[in-house]
Amino acid sequence: MGAGKTSVGRKLSRKLRMNFYDLDSEVERAEGLSVSEIFEAEGEESFRQKETEMLAILSQKTSPAVISTGGGAVLRQQNREIMETSGEVFYLRADIDTLWNRVRSDKGRPLLHVKDPRAEFYELFMKRKDIYELSPHVVFTNDMSISEVADKIVGMLE
Repeated sequence: MGAGKTSVGRKLSRKLRMNFYDLDSEVERAEGLSVSEIFEAEGEESFRQKETEMLAILSQKTSPAVISTGGGAVLRQQNREIMETSGEVFYLRADIDTLWNRVRSDKGRPLLHVKDPRAEFYELFMKRKDIYELSPHVVFTNDMSISEVADKIVGMLE
């Protein structure tokens, strides 16, 4: 959350001349509801199932594409397997304080609609960190622009 997955994904897809899909946006489009509305009406588990189903659909497209997943997508082993077997996987890594500063005023984050959002953010980060670190490609983004991150990924792909 806050790593720049969607922004970098868009920029990267333009540089690579590939289609771009934001997993959250694709779930929203298919369901006719925002991620927050799905969380509120059906709960996180229902959203995660919809996310997995959409990831499977997108990964089977015949044209190469850049897919930006939500930060929680990696929590499911099935999602990690889909990602690993369908293309290159990149973890956009930033230190936790940088990430918090990027997301703290974003009201569209359903997992942060709690009494102490900063504590929840830190807990989520720590819960996901070890899984993120399994990624074959890690890009440190703390002091990089969106273009610089996309250029670094292009370089890693060459």
